[in-house]
Amino acid sequence: MIRTVAAKEVLDQVSSPKFVFLFAVSTVLVVFSLYTGSSAYVGARSEYQATQALSTTELENRKSYQELSQFGIKVARPPSPLAAVAGGVGDALGRSARVRPQAQPEIAPPPLAETPALAVLGELDFNGVARVFLSLFVLLLTYDAVAGEKERGTLKIVLANPVPRARLLLGKALGLFGILAAATLVPAVLGLLVMKVGFRIELGAGGWAQLVAIAVACGLYLLATFAVGLLVSTLTSRSSVAFLVLLLIWVAFVEVIPKASPMIAAQLRPAPTYASLQSDRDRLQADFQQGMMRVLGNVLAMGSPSPTASDAEQQARQHLIDSLVGRGRDSLVAEQAAKTAQIDESYRNRQDAMTRLALTLSRISPAAAMSHAVEVMSGTDFEVHRRWRDDLVAYRGQLEAFLKAKGVQVGGFRIAIRTTNTTNRGGQGSSSTFRIGGTEESRLDLAALPRFAARPESFASELGRATPDLVILALWAAAGLLLAFSRFMKYDVR
Repeated sequence: MIRTVAAKEVLDQVSSPKFVFLFAVSTVLVVFSLYTGSSAYVGARSEYQATQALSTTELENRKSYQELSQFGIKVARPPSPLAAVAGGVGDALGRSARVRPQAQPEIAPPPLAETPALAVLGELDFNGVARVFLSLFVLLLTYDAVAGEKERGTLKIVLANPVPRARLLLGKALGLFGILAAATLVPAVLGLLVMKVGFRIELGAGGWAQLVAIAVACGLYLLATFAVGLLVSTLTSRSSVAFLVLLLIWVAFVEVIPKASPMIAAQLRPAPTYASLQSDRDRLQADFQQGMMRVLGNVLAMGSPSPTASDAEQQARQHLIDSLVGRGRDSLVAEQAAKTAQIDESYRNRQDAMTRLALTLSRISPAAAMSHAVEVMSGTDFEVHRRWRDDLVAYRGQLEAFLKAKGVQVGGFRIAIRTTNTTNRGGQGSSSTFRIGGTEESRLDLAALPRFAARPESFASELGRATPDLVILALWAAAGLLLAFSRFMKYDVR
């Protein structure tokens, strides 16, 4: 009985012009999205290799550690091969940065900044195709699964026979979802062939495991959408009404809830803007400069050395001046560094908290839950960028410690005051001279220079972060199917 109903449903769908058209459009979109994603990954990989080569050339051309401290080191984040499936935040937040001691890492402008059209029109990746087009494909197949049968009168004729309603709906559900799975699997396989053969993207064992997890997330999302479509079809008596209701639900899931979540999170957990962060940094820099002027004023208030002072007295006085200027400057630098680190950490923590809240709220939508799970398993989600940013900060500390060990004064400039006796026409006099500069230069030892290394995330960790999204999708699918079957048991076929 169930097999017969499922086979009939498959034949009806395959022979319909609607299914043929939807299948052709979905195939083109899936294959094209994986083609463009693979092309973008190859470009990002070439950019990463070029950045690495440029960084090596810059280091070899540096003449001293002082120059290295001034210009810093350029580092890059290697792209994930599965960025071909989901671009995530990589293109929106940048992939390379310049690291200097006593300064925040300067992340390079993202690729979207170089192509404003993409920022306006958006990119097409498989994640977006599954979230938008494949889910719409599902709704167009399920909106008349029950209501359409009632309008045509076939449901009343079938149920006039001793046919269990549960078996009838189960057969229809299996047939519809089976043809849907086949219609999405074929384009996905073609897209993978494009990745492997056309662009020679290599995936290790972990990469294939991630790909399987992505397939599971997409399958659960389509099943959840299928369950919602089947439920709405059992709640209405006309297919046109079912279509309109499902269209509203689809808009809410795909567009409204994900776009509204950041705005709600900004109200519930506001975070400072980058402009306010920069203002606080400028204020600290102004305080540092004023502090240095006070230190220099206090030293100069000591007056000039006596013309009759001996060489030993002049040396002792010079040592005292150097000590006062050095202690004052070091104290101000340490205070500024601590306050800057505190401000930056507060800014990052509050921004991260708002972002996590927005992601949590958006998971009410199965579309957002699926998208987040796919980005996590592709290695392109927000947490990957946050971890890379933390790695940059940690590397800055390593670089600063290395340069200080080499005797480089980081965090500003060094001021030295030299007081000397001069003899004028009257027979006596004195003068003070200033020197701004750093320590003596020395050649670079590139072998001992600390190297930046991004922390890779294990598959188990990625799967753990994606598990809540998979659970949400499974709950949506289970709830929708149970409610659909419960409603169909009382469905009025008249």
